This record gives sequence, structure tokens and C-alpha cells, in this order.
Amino acid sequence: MTCGCLLVFSLIVMGGLSMRFLIGNKKKPVLNVYRMQGEFYLLKYFIMLSMLRVRKIKMILSRLLAPKNNEAIFSSLDQPQPLSTNEHAVDAVYFNGTNSETTWLVCGTARRKNNLVNGFLYLKVQDFSTRLLVSPRLPDTCMWQLDHELGRYEAEGLKLTPIVPMKKWKIEYQGIMRFEDDSSLNMKVTLEAFWTSNLPYYNFATDMDPNPVASAMAKELWTRQYFKNLKKYHQTHYEQFGTLEGKVQIEGQTFPLSIDCMRDHSFGDQRNWKNFHRYVMHFVHLENGDRITVGVICMPITFSRLEVGFITNSKELINHPITNIDFDLYQHGEHGKPPVDYALQFKAGSETYIMQVRTLSSPEFYIGQESECRIVEQLCHFEVNGMKGWGAAEWQYRHYGGLPNQKRMK
Repeated sequence: MTCGCLLVFSLIVMGGLSMRFLIGNKKKPVLNVYRMQGEFYLLKYFIMLSMLRVRKIKMILSRLLAPKNNEAIFSSLDQPQPLSTNEHAVDAVYFNGTNSETTWLVCGTARRKNNLVNGFLYLKVQDFSTRLLVSPRLPDTCMWQLDHELGRYEAEGLKLTPIVPMKKWKIEYQGIMRFEDDSSLNMKVTLEAFWTSNLPYYNFATDMDPNPVASAMAKELWTRQYFKNLKKYHQTHYEQFGTLEGKVQIEGQTFPLSIDCMRDHSFGDQRNWKNFHRYVMHFVHLENGDRITVGVICMPITFSRLEVGFITNSKELINHPITNIDFDLYQHGEHGKPPVDYALQFKAGSETYIMQVRTLSSPEFYIGQESECRIVEQLCHFEVNGMKGWGAAEWQYRHYGGLPNQKRMK
């Protein structure tokens, strides 16, 4: 996407078009954040759409002509990545899984500079308790690696290990957990589980449909700095659905763990949470075996409204990119309180989907040494075109003022 954007910018400049066209209509954004369609929106949209489609064709051809290179990239993606020299360098993995009985696991480790790891674990085992267990630092997520753990997704008892690229991961935890609503009771927890998948992964940089990307770019002000930002803040991000099987021991009691589970992997030169205004992502497991990721991202420095997502057809083993989402962030929880009963509509291919969301639980935590990012994780029941589903929603907010009413553990 970045190369195409820079090429478009160069072509426009060389074509001698006016600066007014480059920048477009300075229509006031909604809430001074969310940009709307300006007077040159359609022209900008069709220019970007053409360039992105050409880029996508080139990528498909390169895959066909050099399959060995594709295999090498495939194998190297699912490993810890070297951190860049940037202070905001990131290499993060994340798992979010549940089942129809509302057993729930959410965990992640984001490797940062200077041995910092943004890490956490949520665990709700329905056979043990209807209450949510959390790792001891939460709502803070600043963990610290030991020297021998560098280059691993591991910190303070939580360990995520790739076994077979895009096929199998191991999730382990050994340490103390407590109930979310009771910090006085510490429980010894040992978790060992394996995530496996035969479903295709979805790379947001290469597999997205060009239409929502072109639309998002056409709404923004086109300046030299804007296109520089697209390159500067680019990240590799891919997602894949699978299943998680294992066992967890809580205070000497052992419980089986069997859930549907999404995982993702993100890495890049930098991820600065201060640049993110908001996002929402939904991770849905349907009773027919199909899976859905659907969401909207607001990172004003690049996209004030970017629609993302895909549907995994579990029988055909194919991902279908989502092409349109009828859902505006500023109409849903803009002031910090996400909705708990709502609906959205989206399209993939020629099919339209109506998804209803009902939230069962909404724990939250903070990321960053300044706690500049607040995340609300929601355990949810879904209904998509009349079909039942289960999963989670994740709402992100830019946060100011540090860790609320908490002292950071050392």
C-alpha cells in the first residue's frame, strides 16, 4: 500500500495538478477527528483504487512466479522479529478465544525496547467460576523480560511459543492470578495449551480489498507529510483463526480447556499508541464453523476511518475480504464507554451481513509506559444473519493522565 501511495503522489505532482486538488476540501472533520468526503473525493478515490488494484495484480503475479520466495517469507513471518532502533519498535502476538459456554482466554505479549513487554492474561474457566481471572499487574501491562528471555514472547510467567509456522503455537503460564473484582485473593495457576489451525492466515497489507483502503485515503488531506506518514507508520499485521486445546490448573484443581481462538502477529519499525484515537475489532466464531474479523480503525495521522476485516470460510479454506462496513465510531462510545448491545452491517463479495452484538463482560487495561492507551475487552454473543456465534470485541481509546488510581508494580 505504501509504495502505491507514494507513486500516486509523485504522478499527481508531476502532472502539475493544483495544490488545492492535492489537499482537497478542508471540510471540518466530525468531532475534529473523523474526516468526511470532500469535493474531490470521487476523483481521489478512483485514482487510488486504480493504483491499488495494479499493485495487487503485481503481488499476485510475483507469488506465482516465485513460489520459493513465498515459502521463505511464510516460514519467517511466524517467528520473533528483530526490533528496529526506533524507541517505539514493536513485535507483538495476541490470542483471543472463547466457546459457546463462555470459557474465555485472552493473552498477549508485545516486545518493546529495553526489555519491556506489554503483556497480560485473562482467563475465565466456566467449570471453575463465572468470574474472570486476571494476571497480577492488570490493569497495567508493563512487564519486564529477563536477559535470557530476549527474542522470545515471554515475560513474568507468560510464554507464547511458535512451534510450526501458521500451524501450531504453545501457550504457557505459571504464576499468580486473581479475580478481576477482588485483589485480595491470589491463586496459583498453571496453564498449558496448544493453538492449532488448518485455516489460511490473512495479511492486512496484501489481502485487503482495495476499495475500503482507497476510500479511506481519499477522505484524507493529501500532503507530502501525509504520504510520508503512511510509509513511516506501516506495520505488518496478520490474523488467523484456529482452536486452542489444553488444560489449566487452578489451586490444585485441573480443568480442560477447549475454545475457538483467533491469533494475530504485528511488527514494524514503530507503534506509538499516542497516534491512535480509537478502534474496534470484533472476532467472531459462528456455529457453522466460519469465522469473522470486522472492525474500524481511527489513527488520524494516517487514516481517520479505515474499515478492515475478512470472513474465513472453514469448508472452502478461503478468506473473503470485507469491502464495506456501515458503522461509524463517533456514533458508538466516543466518550469512553463502549456500547454493550448494538448492531452493524458489512459486506464481503456480493453478500451483506447484519451482525448483532451482546456483551457479557467488559474488563479493561492500559498499555504504554505512560498508560497512553486504554483497551476494553468484551466477551460477546453474536448473531450474524440469524446464525449464532461467540467471541469478543476489542475497543481501544487514547488515554491521558497515566494509570488511574494505581501504582505501577516494580
